[in-house]
Amino acid sequence: MKKSVRVFYITVFAAAVALPLLLSAVFGKMTVSADSENRQLAQRPVLSAATLTTYPNLFESYFSDNLPFRDALLTVNGLAEYKVLHSTQSDSVIIGKKGWLFYKGSQVNGEDPIADYEGTNLFTEEQLQQIAQNMTAARDELSSRGMQFVIMVCPNKERAYAEYMPDSYGRLTSRGREDQVVEYLQKNTDLTVVCPYETIEDYKAANPQDQLYYKYDTHWNNLGSYIGARELLKTLDVEELPDLSTVERSDGHVPVYDLARLLHLGNQLKDDPAPVLEGIAEHAITSEHNDALTVFRYTCTDGGEDDRKVFIIGDSFSTMMAPYVALRFNNVYEGFYYNYALSQLEEEQPKIVIYETVERYLNNMLNFSITTGIGAKQAAAQ
Repeated sequence: MKKSVRVFYITVFAAAVALPLLLSAVFGKMTVSADSENRQLAQRPVLSAATLTTYPNLFESYFSDNLPFRDALLTVNGLAEYKVLHSTQSDSVIIGKKGWLFYKGSQVNGEDPIADYEGTNLFTEEQLQQIAQNMTAARDELSSRGMQFVIMVCPNKERAYAEYMPDSYGRLTSRGREDQVVEYLQKNTDLTVVCPYETIEDYKAANPQDQLYYKYDTHWNNLGSYIGARELLKTLDVEELPDLSTVERSDGHVPVYDLARLLHLGNQLKDDPAPVLEGIAEHAITSEHNDALTVFRYTCTDGGEDDRKVFIIGDSFSTMMAPYVALRFNNVYEGFYYNYALSQLEEEQPKIVIYETVERYLNNMLNFSITTGIGAKQAAAQ
């Protein structure tokens, strides 16, 4: 090979290596957004004696997360998968029928919505006994403090809208973890257990025009959470909330849907209805929350509702439901069970304690204690 040709190839190769670095230096901050994903992007590592062996891998992660135009390329790829292929290589998201998105889960802390759907992760008899023991112990401890205890299990989106799951996942199992836990506790204990799944199914059948879970998100929407709140309040001896068919609605807006965001399509998939319910409250209600959005408080300012303080230990499903529970109580406190501590309960001194869990987090009931929470080893990100 002639020397001039070799020089040409070496120059092209060097340019190919240097160009991404140059683009990253010039355009990187303008083309990479930490808000485009549900995770913290890798930071530039510092080369030192302590990081000498790990530096190459750390730098590779940093470089991959901060490539110029990375967000745009991922969005193009996401659109191709969603619009053309109708399937995705994502570890977290499934593209279902009619463009519905479903959550595979991260398989952290026993979370596996697909195993819930397929019924491949059923609890053993010993595990069901442990759940019953933990929940009964919580009820007994709370009872000794003059507090009522209620358990609520909310269905996964994969269960509530199984008709949109891809055919490759088969049909919804006739018996999953939700069925196991609810049936076992109802048959083998005297605990109060609420599960709105059948009510949701009945409402869907009677009102097919209403969507109760978000199409591009893991959660139920305001209609679904209102139905859940009505079911819960029926057990608490308060005035029943108005039937959903009589409640006024207006169009709302959700800044970004979590599953769309995981496909890098948070700015593209925006056509999901987000109804807002209006005109339900007879009294003025104020709300406040902490900076981390893990604790929420609702207060009826004129004291016109039930005076018993409600304390909810739950997840994001109860976060969406709590405003409707607050329509019948003067004071409602809601916080995530991953952050729960007995000191919170002792400070609040509620009369009613509700343990809420969505189906995919039922595994937490194996480790929950009203005095110690779910334990440090179980504290995974919500």
